[in-house]
Amino acid sequence: MTGEPDAGGPRDLRCSDADRDRVAEALREAAAEGRLTLSELEERLDATFRARTYGDLEPITHDLPQGHYPVPAGPSARPAAVVRRGADGSGPALWTERITAVLGDEKRSGRWEVPRRLELTSVLGEVTIDFTEAIVRHREIVVQVSVLLGSVTLIVPEGIDVRMDTGSSFLADRKYRLTGPVTPGGPVYWVRGFVVLGEITVRPPRQRRSIFGRR
Repeated sequence: MTGEPDAGGPRDLRCSDADRDRVAEALREAAAEGRLTLSELEERLDATFRARTYGDLEPITHDLPQGHYPVPAGPSARPAAVVRRGADGSGPALWTERITAVLGDEKRSGRWEVPRRLELTSVLGEVTIDFTEAIVRHREIVVQVSVLLGSVTLIVPEGIDVRMDTGSSFLADRKYRLTGPVTPGGPVYWVRGFVVLGEITVRPPRQRRSIFGRR
């Protein structure tokens, strides 16, 4: 009927943060597999987080293996909603915060509130996250890391339960330096992701020296 707006196809629909996250994770995996160079990864991540519709996302992953692109191939299909869940697959949607270091350093420390999910990306850079004075309101924290020729350091007080998955690694180091026993009832940090030609370190805060020296 004349005058009615064109409904458009699924590629004209607005994409969500969850859709952009899925594409970004696919790009990081493709870079770890050697399918993308570091410059291509940086360029495509920038385009991903600027995307507004599914049509904007489509060309970003068109040359990657099937399954990386989140939009259904059928012209009449609607994209499924994506909801991030807790580390055990249940629970409410997660509040996600991204911290990215590309050819530079990014640091979070002092008094800050920890989200349920942290996505840390380091490309020829360094990301340092200090949980020493942080406010933690959640029982489980997911820390998703993507490291290419860089490093991620997590500073965690002794007694915190940090569980580091083996993940995908290539010429990389995963260092776990917490030595004390886990305090019952405290939060659990799930550290996941991949490291290529870089390192991820989980360590306690360094002890401050007295002006009179060690006791």
